[in-house]
Amino acid sequence: MRNMIIKVALLIGAMVTIFACYNEYPPVASLFKPEDVSFKTHVLPILSTQCASEANECHNNKELPDLRDSSAYRSLTAGGYYNVVFPEESKLYKAITVGVNGLDMPPTGQLTQLDKDLILTWLTKGAPND
Repeated sequence: MRNMIIKVALLIGAMVTIFACYNEYPPVASLFKPEDVSFKTHVLPILSTQCASEANECHNNKELPDLRDSSAYRSLTAGGYYNVVFPEESKLYKAITVGVNGLDMPPTGQLTQLDKDLILTWLTKGAPND
């Protein structure tokens, strides 16, 4: 009986140790404080210059989402392009990090890591229209 209790205790201890170390979605370290990043000041300029400019002619009412200044936030929200629970899984973030249907986004050239970090930080803070 005593051996059985010891075996059960060791099994429970091993299970607690294993599951205490497991974390499916580890937190992503951010270079910015979320409160320092805003949609209008940081994210919108990236989207409008890199994705919706006249030069690349993609997301300026020709392709969804429409990322022109006047409609970017509404289009991102209506199209479900962000996920505030798992920001790294957002359509917007995946498009700029891994591409869409084999195409890099934006096609004119990858965003800088700083731009990607700003967008991820904004998504992590809940993607507010601030």
